[in-house]
Amino acid sequence: MVVGRFEPKAAKVGSLRDSLAVGLDEALTALEESFHDLTDEQAWARPCAERHTITTMVMHVHQNADVHVCQLQMGKLVLEHDWRRFDIWRDPDPDRPDRQEGLPTVAEMLERHRAVAAAAKAGLEAASEEDLLGPRMAAGTDWVDKHGRNAAEGYARVIWHIMAHVRQIWLLRGIMGLTDKDGWPEQHYH
Repeated sequence: MVVGRFEPKAAKVGSLRDSLAVGLDEALTALEESFHDLTDEQAWARPCAERHTITTMVMHVHQNADVHVCQLQMGKLVLEHDWRRFDIWRDPDPDRPDRQEGLPTVAEMLERHRAVAAAAKAGLEAASEEDLLGPRMAAGTDWVDKHGRNAAEGYARVIWHIMAHVRQIWLLRGIMGLTDKDGWPEQHYH
């Protein structure tokens, strides 16, 4: 199930940025692995009626990542978003009809994924330790002013948010019987 070849990397961590880079790479790779080999119909399926489709979760995660590791870090969004359809925290109802129609294809989601992943990684690479402990481009936003958060917390938020939804996606894949011969994705760091 690994994207590319199975070649775990050593997680060399000498700074906050290094640690976040390992987590971000692991999370983004795990997300891609969770949906890249699905058919459109599988990604759009609802094997668990009370839950969202894999497509809805992927699009939701892309929106979250674009805000927290692109806009708040570098000052601009990378993707166009349909906030009404994929903000599953503000509107958790998976049965809304517009969530079932005209969904993006797996190929479209992969293109979006690769764009936000490249921007997120480039933004982190450009950050100094001082940047990560400060607001970066989020100064004057609720993220900083109301909630007292810093740039590093934006990356941490995205890493753990992605991993939570990746678990849900793999659960849905399991319900549909869509696992590889081992049943799990591969490890990327050791």
